[in-house]
Amino acid sequence: MADNALKKSRKRRHCCPDLPAKRRLIDPSQSSQRRLVLYTPSSELLRCLGLFLRRRCYKLDLSPTQVIGWLKNIDNYLLIMGYQPVSFLSSGSVVFLYMLCRDLISPEADTVEQLQVSLLTCYFITHCYTGNENGYPETPFLLGSRKAFWDRCLSYISIMSSKMMQINSNRQIYSETLAELKAVGR
Repeated sequence: MADNALKKSRKRRHCCPDLPAKRRLIDPSQSSQRRLVLYTPSSELLRCLGLFLRRRCYKLDLSPTQVIGWLKNIDNYLLIMGYQPVSFLSSGSVVFLYMLCRDLISPEADTVEQLQVSLLTCYFITHCYTGNENGYPETPFLLGSRKAFWDRCLSYISIMSSKMMQINSNRQIYSETLAELKAVGR
């Protein structure tokens, strides 16, 4: 008798008693709406972003891996310093970053430093908009004057605010932007 009482007390209880303990498998024919999941590895999207920037800034002697290196260096810094628990460079964040770069980085960049300043500003905005933390340090993103950096951030946000909200709320815009970025890599 005591053994039965002990076994009953060890029995796991479902965390939500109102829900069934076992999950039902949903028959796809019963589902009224199918969900399309788009996934491309972030490494491939980073390569596409690097190719896009090399083509966009045709005046510069730029390697796609150089661009990827800038982004990964910041990502590693933020990981090591404890500002983020995992790598930020996911497929979603790279697509968002591409959208900013596509509309904000000028093909007329004369120096690699000009491109890097614009790219890192876009990357900072991407972190602030899509990242897990409430705030990120400006230091790893900062090249040049702090005032110029913040002025650029505010200018970019003012220009891109509606598109940033749209890509976040509309799957079709996200899908189109993803497809456009992938097409760059072909």
